[in-house]
Amino acid sequence: MNATSGEKTGETECRIFGSYTRDLHNVFKRYDDHGRIKSCNLRKAFNDLHLFPSHSQIREMVHCAVEYGSPCDADHVTFGEFCVLVDELQYHYETGTPCPLPKSIIRNKSASGSSARRSRKESLANFQVFLGGSCGCPKKPSTWRQDEAIPFLKKENITFYNPQVNTWRPELIELEDRAKNVAELLFFVIDNNTRSVASLCEIAYLVGCKRQIIVVFSGFDEAVEEVSLEKTTDREKMDIARARNVLMDIIERNSIPVFSDIQVALRCAAVHLKHGVRVQELSASHGAVPVKFGHVLVGEALLKLRESFNSITGNCDGRMSKEDVRLGYRCYTGEDLSLSWLSQHRPGQTSFSFEEFCCVITEFKRKKQSMAVSLASKLVAPVSWLLAKLRGSSKPCEVLEEVFDIYLGGSCGESNWREDGAIPLLKREGISHLNPLVTKWSDYLIPMQAAEREKCRLLLFTIADCTRAIGAMVEAGYYIGLGCRVTLCLEKLQSYTTIAGEQMTSTALKDYNRGRVYLSDMASREGVPVFENVSESLTSAVNSIRKLDLALDAK
Repeated sequence: MNATSGEKTGETECRIFGSYTRDLHNVFKRYDDHGRIKSCNLRKAFNDLHLFPSHSQIREMVHCAVEYGSPCDADHVTFGEFCVLVDELQYHYETGTPCPLPKSIIRNKSASGSSARRSRKESLANFQVFLGGSCGCPKKPSTWRQDEAIPFLKKENITFYNPQVNTWRPELIELEDRAKNVAELLFFVIDNNTRSVASLCEIAYLVGCKRQIIVVFSGFDEAVEEVSLEKTTDREKMDIARARNVLMDIIERNSIPVFSDIQVALRCAAVHLKHGVRVQELSASHGAVPVKFGHVLVGEALLKLRESFNSITGNCDGRMSKEDVRLGYRCYTGEDLSLSWLSQHRPGQTSFSFEEFCCVITEFKRKKQSMAVSLASKLVAPVSWLLAKLRGSSKPCEVLEEVFDIYLGGSCGESNWREDGAIPLLKREGISHLNPLVTKWSDYLIPMQAAEREKCRLLLFTIADCTRAIGAMVEAGYYIGLGCRVTLCLEKLQSYTTIAGEQMTSTALKDYNRGRVYLSDMASREGVPVFENVSESLTSAVNSIRKLDLALDAK
């Protein structure tokens, strides 16, 4: 054995404290890139452990690792960090952490939506699949339906509705809507040839309505140069990519897999229709990349551990004594770590790095209790119960949950509607608000902002006439579908509109305004108030909160 391999073996052994970390290291080394895993391989490593995080969760994990003192470059995690993240996600699997309902929820859409669809089946042919999504532009229509989807569905004897026609007429809207409502499965493809603004909003709405849906995404990145046969700008590409990532997070938070291959997606559609497998239950054996518990924030565990380490050692590069490790474990879990156990595994080691601290924490949390401890706990439990009864039970302390009145969602960038109007008004009215505006946007914020958004009792989305705001429109569509308390302000883009100094083309104006019209129609059908003026939408939102408070006071 040469010196390099010997050093590597010694370094590995320093990070293994038992069977659990050894098992994790066996997976880690499959993707090991100089002692770390690239973010592009992190999801595969989790999948090897039968854990299925979402794309957003991976971004959040990596951000929490890199942002708070990881020795790695951006887009990597170390073995110790990997251990903490695996343990945290596994904990949610074991405890079955439920997806919390948004504070803005008004009604459960799952039952009402299905009954409405059943009532419409009497007057319409029973199409099994609705083929939604990108249709292309008149000069270059999308061909995925004719080339791939329809031949496959015909071969499998699956009925379908194709909304793509040579000559579109307004009366087709009602027929398309009815077909969509009765279909057992909604099959959407979003390609890179069109902006697909309305389709993105529609998918989000349908996911919120708890429909069975399969979505195929083409990767949208810097390589895309044209959209609707027009050369796109970097700013527009960024806006479109952001909206697609927002939608992907919405889909995966609902445990629905996202597909990149249309043939794989079609085979999964056949499995769903012929074998009754729910879309959420499609597995790797079917060709899907499943997502489970996509709503939980996993990276926060790493942040909490890093804060414990830094506060005890004084800096991110410090080292812990064994007593420090025990204190850090208590800070992290609220429980005690056995120094005898630590000494048994590291008899001669007196200090520990953050990497080793991560591994110690993970292993000790996962170690199985000895038979003696298990027996003792069984003997003590009845005695503890009896003592508690004799003392008299006291009510547990209620944990105060942070709740805001209004979420100020919608346009950012060039729009100042929050600072100029909304925030001053809400302060005068004594109404709390949550402002998601940040100085620098990044995709890792998507799951964090989703968690914050769902703490609000009313969601106000302002889609201003100086921004594309596709991501905000997608968010609004989802919460409307979910049955939340939403107020919309939709300003139409004008022919003279410029965004970040870029003049809008006539085709772009049509695409973005079509999305606004679709969102407005969707909201109106669901009884969501829609305004064209910011001040009117603010007044409506304030009145809604006042009425809600009065109703609560009357109870």
